[in-house]
Amino acid sequence: MSNVIFANNLSKFKIIIYFSLIISAGLILRYVFFPFDIPLTLDSLGYFWYGIDLSVNGKFPTEHDLPNNLWPSLLSIFFNISNSEKFLDYMVIQRNLSIVFSVFTAIPIYFLAKKFIKKEFALIAPLFFIFEPRIIENSLAGITEPFFIFMVVSSLALFFSEQKKLILLSFVLSGLFCLIRYEGLMITFGMISILCYRFKHEKKNFIYIIFAICIFLLVITPMSIIRTDTMGYDGIFSHVIGGVEVVNKETFQSSENNIKKFFPILGTINFIKFFGWILIPTFTIFFPLGIFYSLRNKQIKKIELIIIGIFALIPSFYAFSREILDPRYLFVIMPILAILSAYVLQIFSYKIKKPKIIVLIIIISIIIISLVFFQIKIPNYEYEKESYLLALKIYEIADGINASYYPEGAYLRVTQLDNNIFPITSIQGKSDMIFIPSNNIGNIDDYITYGKNKGLTHLIVDELFIYDSKRTDDFLDDVFINEEKYPYLIKEFDSLEQGYSHHLKIFKIDFKKFNENLN
Repeated sequence: MSNVIFANNLSKFKIIIYFSLIISAGLILRYVFFPFDIPLTLDSLGYFWYGIDLSVNGKFPTEHDLPNNLWPSLLSIFFNISNSEKFLDYMVIQRNLSIVFSVFTAIPIYFLAKKFIKKEFALIAPLFFIFEPRIIENSLAGITEPFFIFMVVSSLALFFSEQKKLILLSFVLSGLFCLIRYEGLMITFGMISILCYRFKHEKKNFIYIIFAICIFLLVITPMSIIRTDTMGYDGIFSHVIGGVEVVNKETFQSSENNIKKFFPILGTINFIKFFGWILIPTFTIFFPLGIFYSLRNKQIKKIELIIIGIFALIPSFYAFSREILDPRYLFVIMPILAILSAYVLQIFSYKIKKPKIIVLIIIISIIIISLVFFQIKIPNYEYEKESYLLALKIYEIADGINASYYPEGAYLRVTQLDNNIFPITSIQGKSDMIFIPSNNIGNIDDYITYGKNKGLTHLIVDELFIYDSKRTDDFLDDVFINEEKYPYLIKEFDSLEQGYSHHLKIFKIDFKKFNENLN
């Protein structure tokens, strides 16, 4: 591979061989860890049901409150092709598409990197991206980021072209990535701002900027109209304007009588923490050096790329300021970090002896460290599989449970599908499991009294109630430890007795004994 990367004259054949190798390696790595028999949950389940409903009904559903729907709309096309009767097969399709977009993002990253650095070093940027541990993990989840990042990088690769036609085409793709995630609108604002700067002394090109904006609006308008008709909002400007109103109301106006939703100081702290976290292990050293060399050399294109990166980070700061602590908001910046890292290696190659060997050692070391980091941080799919199997058992026994059994309880949203013939709509496949939150109730007697009329029939307690601070309802840890103290709780299942490694107990509530115990 070193001969391919550092060849003086890179032929198209060598480049194709190189991409064949790294894409194959990226796919193999992901399929080694592919969770074939684990259902989707949470956000990815929402996209799944939207795609299924669109596929089955042939019209855009109104039951799903998703801000943007291009990703599940794409899924529906592939769901239509499948003739499987098993719901897990459709979820595998969703994960597969996510993986394909993630790995094939390597190609537009290369073309984008070529705008800023030498061709042989531009080949390094896709390598860093494909083997970045969080990108690997994210690609297995079946959510929007891989598709979103693919479209963003493809758009930027065209935007930094010298050809005006390709720049206009970049706004077609920017419209598409805004339909995937509305945060892309900030990137589009950055692109428009840079165009205005480029043509600030050429008034005749002002019409060109207007044309670019019109192209963008033409792309997003049809789906925005559909969204407005079905959901009452367009999903792009509605959400961005809503965010601006929150910031304006709480930053520039008195909000003494309102519940505060925006905390910029907390947002700054969270941003620094999460941004520093995503730099580990691949970009820790390269990022600051890449910024330093780009600004010192005053190369306009690199500065423009950094500016777009800043625009891309604005939604993450907003989310962190509202205590939405999800590092996925930062993943869109990964391709830019990969390019800056490759740029630093190019600078190093001019300053050291035997640059090819040393740069190759650095690349291999980073990939190894990244893979070790991924191995450490990868979700425990064995635990997830067992959690799903336990959810099947819970669904078989209980009708209403404590909502504090979370996030493992999320599998109870799909357990009812195990015996259904697919495809069916989300209404037909809706779980009838009832989840009863405690609403800050601090003891078991009050909780059961409260839950009795809400449909509570069983308590689900596991060992995590003892030592995991994320588990709410602290009073349930005593049920797990001292079950004999609660005669009105009848143990119907103990996972250790059934050979599971995770210890979970299911207690049926005997309300007659419970009332006697209260009296």
